[in-house]
Amino acid sequence: MGRKAHPGAQRLAGRATPLRARRRERRGMALVAALALLALAAALATATFSAARATRRAALLTRVRARVEAGVPRAFAEVLAGWNAAIDTLTVGTVVDVALASDSAPGGPPLQRMAWVTRTTERLYAVTIDLRAFGGNHPLARRRARLWLERPAGAPSTVGAGGGPLPPPFVTPWAFNDLY
Repeated sequence: MGRKAHPGAQRLAGRATPLRARRRERRGMALVAALALLALAAALATATFSAARATRRAALLTRVRARVEAGVPRAFAEVLAGWNAAIDTLTVGTVVDVALASDSAPGGPPLQRMAWVTRTTERLYAVTIDLRAFGGNHPLARRRARLWLERPAGAPSTVGAGGGPLPPPFVTPWAFNDLY
């Protein structure tokens, strides 16, 4: 009759099938792990570029907002320096536009500057300015402010060194308010 197999050989033969199956499972896991690492690296690269772009935009916005803030007193000074008889003799309720040149600086968008003077009462004037900085088609920063001027009661227009009228004095020492 036949020879009987050694009992240890049967045990090894019984284990061989599950080991092969496990090896096949491990091979598939290596591919899944490599794909997961590749997806993680792509997500990290995307996040890094997104953060760099957001930081660059924040720096641009900060620079533009600082230019707009610094432009407020300059725009008021230009309106007051250009005060003339036409503005001084406005009728009550009349608005006159004051031409301000756009302000450009290297490395940033130009500032659009607008100003107008309204005579609200016989003695009170409102000087309003509007500063805007656009990047492409959308605004990056905007500031609107108003300065109140009041001619003292019974005081005529004073004449400056150039022969033109001087603007009335401020209502208060810090007389402009923000309008958003």
